[in-house]
Amino acid sequence: MNIIELNQHFAIPGHVEITEGPGSLPQIRVTNTAATAVISVYGGQVLSYHRHGEDELLFLSERAYYADGKAIKGGVPVCWPWFGADPTGQGRPAHGFVRTRLWSVGATAQPEPGLTRVELRLHDDDTTRTLWPHHFALSLVVTVGQTLDLELVTRNTGDRPFDITQAFHTYFLVGAIEQAGVDGLDGCRYLDKVRDFAGFEQSGTVAFDGEVDRIYQQVKQPLGISDPALGRRIDIACSGSTTAVVWNPWRAISTSMQDLADDDYRRLLCVETANAADEVITIQPGAQYRLRASYGQSALAPA
Repeated sequence: MNIIELNQHFAIPGHVEITEGPGSLPQIRVTNTAATAVISVYGGQVLSYHRHGEDELLFLSERAYYADGKAIKGGVPVCWPWFGADPTGQGRPAHGFVRTRLWSVGATAQPEPGLTRVELRLHDDDTTRTLWPHHFALSLVVTVGQTLDLELVTRNTGDRPFDITQAFHTYFLVGAIEQAGVDGLDGCRYLDKVRDFAGFEQSGTVAFDGEVDRIYQQVKQPLGISDPALGRRIDIACSGSTTAVVWNPWRAISTSMQDLADDDYRRLLCVETANAADEVITIQPGAQYRLRASYGQSALAPA
């Protein structure tokens, strides 16, 4: 559908509008009494969310690519059907292929003045089956209200089981990474990708004074980001996941990435709700799996 047809089918006057975004890629703009959001139909990716009167929750690079075959740097990319490098070493794209596919709009709804729901859908086709030979149906439901709620539903529409790893690769905006911290991971074992996947146990709050790229396992409680520079705490809750990935590229990697400014590492922090590493999900024919995440914020308690 073109932009006019999408609006004819899915716009909700005053609340949901489909527009042509950068690179002529369609975007869904949501406004209600609680918050605003921007969702890219390309990639099935939330790009912006903020409650009225508060700071933006998500980091989005000003140098992000908006082009076919390129991932958009920031917001909430969806990694699927694998997280990280190609697990079979065939040279397929890192983090799977759905973040560089054009999804379709499935439904929109405004159940109450402060709550808006958008569903995006993606199905297998000839192109996806050359990369991953399985039949599937994906549904991403984005609910915009006092919190930003995400639900990714994977359905196996084929006749044989398949395995997936996946993640909401969420980029949060922070005021100053050196002051930020992630709590809720104390005592969790993690694989440190910076140190060749060596295993360690987290002690206390995760702090940042250099590159961090860790896969935390057996996570059992909600997580929080303390963001003193913006005077807030970001709360992260999930279901369907016991894995959390914490990433900040720091200076050298940020400088080397053409779709990040040299100092963007100071303003971004990825805390990802994932099924990754040992948490591989097997989905039987006709079955489905739900991965959910909910993001909110509150004032940071005085130290």
